[in-house]
Amino acid sequence: MTSRLLVDKIEGKSTSSNVIMPTGHVLQVVRASRNSTSHETFSSTSFATSTLTLSITPKASGNKILVQCTIGLGNYGGGSSYAETALYIDGSNVSATNGGSSYFWCGYWDSNATDSGCTGYHEYTTVDTNAHTFALYCKVNSGGNFYLHKGGSHALICTEVQV
Repeated sequence: MTSRLLVDKIEGKSTSSNVIMPTGHVLQVVRASRNSTSHETFSSTSFATSTLTLSITPKASGNKILVQCTIGLGNYGGGSSYAETALYIDGSNVSATNGGSSYFWCGYWDSNATDSGCTGYHEYTTVDTNAHTFALYCKVNSGGNFYLHKGGSHALICTEVQV
């Protein structure tokens, strides 16, 4: 004999946050994207936030948020020695350095027009159920401009997974 369970909605006994999904279950996906006809320009030697910024409110403490970012970048004759990218969570840089003081979380651009990948990943463990802001930050290390390309698809994606 087989059994079937048909439901339209699952609710917790007292609130929906009481529903525990199986480990590995995707609870939510939040995406910020940029499809533009103009470049996003960075000329500061201090990190500045990009348009790839989003907020996610975890369903439970202890879950994982998998962060992915894909960008196209370039330097159009600007003279920048190189540009850096970093992931900021709630206003704090959580990116690892290249062993020195430079950040290349989601790619970089150097004076030889070398584009070293344009995808970044990070795993964040939730510590509460408050909203958290995730953002791609960019900067140049000397004169000139650094650009997130016009056209193409740029995205910052946060996926919450049940642990």
